Amino acid sequence: MPENFTTLFLLRHGETVNTLDGPLRYNGHFDVDITAKARAQMVQRGLEFANLNITTVYASDLKRCRIGGEIIAEKIGCPLILRKNLREMKMGDWEGLTLNEVRERFPEQVEQKFADFINYRIPGSETVQEVGERIFPEFDQIIARHRGEEILIIAHGGVNLLFISHILGLPSAEIFNLGQDFGCINKILIGDDFHKIEMLNSSGLH
Repeated sequence: MPENFTTLFLLRHGETVNTLDGPLRYNGHFDVDITAKARAQMVQRGLEFANLNITTVYASDLKRCRIGGEIIAEKIGCPLILRKNLREMKMGDWEGLTLNEVRERFPEQVEQKFADFINYRIPGSETVQEVGERIFPEFDQIIARHRGEEILIIAHGGVNLLFISHILGLPSAEIFNLGQDFGCINKILIGDDFHKIEMLNSSGLH
């Protein structure tokens, strides 16, 4: 294994209060809270990570990531740094809505988005390319800043999938072929000229 690499633990935030009814919701930049179950899950994550050598916790500044970051950083006893650039893809007209609600309100948008997921812009949203241009430099800067360390980033399903696909060289259109459950753990080793995914969409550190 090359020396001077960063060990990145990448988490997805916990279950949100507006997903308890089951359907997928396009929360985007909609600042929704997490459930009591999710808070308990973040406490457990904090206890797990307290046994490692995490030096810094980073999180999206949206509430669903920030709350988990506060809980975990307190359990570890390390700093929490919030980053706006780690926010989920902005979904514009679709934010806070289920897929069925979007289909009822914006049928033409749904047809165009699903026909060209990468390039079509929902009114008021970001394209996939724009999200990549926002998040990839942020990840690069964080990773470079912590060479030789173990760090934790708490972000969103879409952000995590885009980053993982990016380092694997997969097309962005294939991100949904990878799983990313609420509160899941990904472990990635990243050096100057190598990367290795040791854990993907895991329910715990095992």
